Amino acid sequence: MQNKIITTLFSFLLSVGTGFCADSAGSNDISVFEKYVSKAVTTDETARCLNCHASRQIKLVESWEKTKHAANQVGCFECHAAEPNDPAAVPGHFGFCVKLPVTPKTCGSCHTEQYASFASSSHALAFDRIKNNPIRQASPIVFETTCASCHGNETTLKRGKAVDESWPNHGIGRINTDGSRGNCAACHGFHEDSLERVRSSDTCVACHSNSFSPAVQAWKNSKHGASWQAYAKSADMNVKGFVSLNEPVMRPDCFVCHFAAAKEGHKSTHNPSERLSWELAALKATHTDNWGDKRLMMQETCRNCHASTQTEQFYRRLDALVVETNKIVEKLADNSTENAYKNNKIKSLAIKSRVGAAMMSPAHRVEAIEELLEQK
Repeated sequence: MQNKIITTLFSFLLSVGTGFCADSAGSNDISVFEKYVSKAVTTDETARCLNCHASRQIKLVESWEKTKHAANQVGCFECHAAEPNDPAAVPGHFGFCVKLPVTPKTCGSCHTEQYASFASSSHALAFDRIKNNPIRQASPIVFETTCASCHGNETTLKRGKAVDESWPNHGIGRINTDGSRGNCAACHGFHEDSLERVRSSDTCVACHSNSFSPAVQAWKNSKHGASWQAYAKSADMNVKGFVSLNEPVMRPDCFVCHFAAAKEGHKSTHNPSERLSWELAALKATHTDNWGDKRLMMQETCRNCHASTQTEQFYRRLDALVVETNKIVEKLADNSTENAYKNNKIKSLAIKSRVGAAMMSPAHRVEAIEELLEQK
């Protein structure tokens, strides 16, 4: 009887702070678990989480224990604590109020600069590109398992439970129940914080590898891709504060060109579209907003390896090919709904041609242009 009173009092006291729920629905007796001794120094709240989850998901725990998060007492509770009014919140979870999806809003409470950079990126806004796709209404499950797996979905949860096909979703442009956009784990992973993982082109290939986004294959077929393959084993992918100019080996990969600081004094970015002057992934390509400034930023990166004359001539050729491809598309495209399949075929070939030019893949350029010219 005395132990029951103490346990009840302890649960009540815990319920009054941030991340705790007064609603005790579904709560359990926390005294039944054996104490888990973590390799990391944890907060009291995370220590309580580990007492249970270490026996159920030990590999997740071991992965987290190796991270800088663990070394700085950022653990289960610090990332999964939820506001009681969040629809994803599970109240009364052993006295805690928690949620399964960790959102950019949570990460941004510590990583403020990275969050601000990501929030305005093409990645964070990826769902907007597909939200009006007819497949979304016609077949939510097909939409979730195809388009939304990369672009993200508008998630709907109630007390932590999925109420439709929108969850689970790990797309990079996910609309979260706390109002934030995006999913840091799409690139960074869930319980690890490896720079090598997030800087690897193998991470990018998961989404940038289909007919409407063939960037990784185009890069692998280019001189840049060949250089990377030749020197990949010599590269240190975990260098803090990476600057392209200081890298001891040739490394023109996704991270170096689209994310890394171009030179000393510059910062890396979480916005891969920050340096893109063309919107290539469309039936007809158009310049991006502030495209002149974006081009200058990309050219700063190019000049780490290339002469200015070479860089400028590359962009002249790219511009000319994009304009020419647009002319071909205008002649071939049919805006009637009966020809949606034909237009998608033309769109994918146009994207393949432009991306092939931007990524310097002869195979992509030649194949796409030949097929476009064969269309009737």
